[in-house]
Amino acid sequence: MSEFKYRLEDRCTLPCSMVCQNCPEYMYSFETLRETWTRASREEGKHCYERIKYYFSHSFDRHLKEMIFVVAYDLDHNAGIFLDYKGYTFFKEKIDKAAEMTKNLPDVEPVKLSRKTPQIMRVFKTLKDFVIFHDQLRQKNRSIARQRHINGVHTLQRINEVIEQKSPLFLAFNVKFFEQDPTKILQIGYVVFSLESEQDGENYHLFLVKENVPLLNNNTQLESYDVSLFRSAEVARLIDIITKLQENVSHVDFLITHSTSSEDIRSFLKSQGLREEHKEIIDTLTLHSALFPDSRKNNSIEDILMKLEIPCEIRKLQNAGYNAFYIMKIFLSLLKQDYCEYPKL
Repeated sequence: MSEFKYRLEDRCTLPCSMVCQNCPEYMYSFETLRETWTRASREEGKHCYERIKYYFSHSFDRHLKEMIFVVAYDLDHNAGIFLDYKGYTFFKEKIDKAAEMTKNLPDVEPVKLSRKTPQIMRVFKTLKDFVIFHDQLRQKNRSIARQRHINGVHTLQRINEVIEQKSPLFLAFNVKFFEQDPTKILQIGYVVFSLESEQDGENYHLFLVKENVPLLNNNTQLESYDVSLFRSAEVARLIDIITKLQENVSHVDFLITHSTSSEDIRSFLKSQGLREEHKEIIDTLTLHSALFPDSRKNNSIEDILMKLEIPCEIRKLQNAGYNAFYIMKIFLSLLKQDYCEYPKL
């Protein structure tokens, strides 16, 4: 694997696990690969499906020793086993040969991994080791989902307590970083609203960081800068953007983000010299878990927008201002949902 310091030919000297210092941003979920290609073989016919079952029972053990996996968290905060592109093509070639299908196996899209936790390279010596570890991850994800649900319930209760006392102000925000260097901020977008005034366009803000505009122009993932929703959209120095953001943060009761912990938000604000003054922080993914407790996969902002039937042009989510706007929409929609008890596992 070209991205790794250690290559496959060095696997005999590779420890059972070690931190992957240079993992690619996008990788392939092993579970998704197995599910997708097993389903494709079943659709092809009984012969292909039986061959795939035989492969995983007998041949996979041999190929397992030739693969380096990465254990990491995806953006849904689920722990998983992943392969880089070279591992993906190696695995696909073996499955394709084993299945003897008349048509090619379907391609599988890579997923973006979380930057917040270290990625661990791992080699499995036996299929038994792999199965045991996979079961441990499944149990871990159940614990993560349950704790997220509990945190979401507490968040929902706290919001309701404040609403009973007054009409709170909320600030939903989003920050876009340069993919090749996450220390460089490209855009900051935020929306200030209350439960009565979410349609007030005066409080929609989008800023492009002047120092990093050249990086913004070279970033192929940020091709559209549609600002039609925003009456306040400008290019400004980062220090000036932070000053304006501070003014708004000081006047609201809650800060809202998506799929980011309170600790990470406070750390980011502190790193930019922002005083968050112990504001309460809402993560819409955590709040979503309180209301949809059995939803453990496909919890990206795009997925949740579709679940809640909120109209959205997905391409606009590359714009930090629109991202903040849709975080607000998700939050408002979740407040209208019925509370759900967590299912027994």
